[in-house]
Amino acid sequence: MSEPITAHWHAPSNIAIVKYWGKFHNQIPANPSISFTLTLSYTDTKVTLTEAKEQLPTADVFYEGVEKPDFLPKVLKFLDHAMAFYPWLASKHLKIETRNTFPHSSGIASSASAIAALACCIEDIHSLLTFTPFDRQRVSHMARLGSGSACRSIYGGFVQWGSTADGAGSDHFAIPVEQVHTAFLDVKDYILILHSGKKTVSSSAGHGLMKDHSYAEPRFQQAKQRALALRDILTSGDWEMFIRLMESEALTLHAMMMTSDPPYILMKPNTLAVIEKLWQFRSDTGYQIGFTLDAGANLHLIFPASLTHIVERDFLPEIQYLCEQNRIIRDCIGDGPRKITEG
Repeated sequence: MSEPITAHWHAPSNIAIVKYWGKFHNQIPANPSISFTLTLSYTDTKVTLTEAKEQLPTADVFYEGVEKPDFLPKVLKFLDHAMAFYPWLASKHLKIETRNTFPHSSGIASSASAIAALACCIEDIHSLLTFTPFDRQRVSHMARLGSGSACRSIYGGFVQWGSTADGAGSDHFAIPVEQVHTAFLDVKDYILILHSGKKTVSSSAGHGLMKDHSYAEPRFQQAKQRALALRDILTSGDWEMFIRLMESEALTLHAMMMTSDPPYILMKPNTLAVIEKLWQFRSDTGYQIGFTLDAGANLHLIFPASLTHIVERDFLPEIQYLCEQNRIIRDCIGDGPRKITEG
């Protein structure tokens, strides 16, 4: 390789409906999870590959044009894992230029989209070097080693990671959920930015606290059952059952945090205020509008696209003042990562 090689990808975040919380060695999930991939909440990453003298891969990371040496340890650890898939990374230097369309480290799965974008870039370069097709399953497998939920961001639509009792899925990579009713093909996710600051406890630390958690085993069994139940719901098109399961999963996730040792709370007062207003609105109107939360304070309003006008006209005016600077990311279910062609 005499000339630099460049790859440029957008990879979206995803929002889990059945939550992954707790893991074993080598990023093996303690329970299966099912998410859907977003469209507008993505990481834009450009990788420029050049030769280097060192035996292991080296890197420089720039976030929104500013060099970020504090991002480097996680990136280098990921590249070390990636060498098992791509031995040519030895003696290579990667200039990584990245940015997000949403606040990072605030509970909107920024590590998922960031690692997914980087993994797509590396696989793209591999395809150029070896004249082989882009292998999405290999990308998902590799992305998992950098961030568990990143393996789900490699595909669009609804995605499962982790094996279930019926033999579906894998703990090593994600797979698309194939049987989805038309009722769930056009899903909206309005992300309410209630707290854009960095989380007080990282997701990695939160996963670690599940190791000795008093309620870990019942939670893992519950999630396994709910993954099967959610697949049935996605097949049937039942939005009422979908919302009931989704909201319970979100609150269960945060209950596990609050009962960890030490305990911690990532929800903020405005998170609870919006939930109460949403429950009242749904009770008054009967509209199937639900919520979920990742490991953070920002709330995702989930609803069928057919209710967009109702949400915009009747519900957002009641709660938008609770968002930081009235900020809402109006997102929707998407098709997965996208290669960016320069020029």
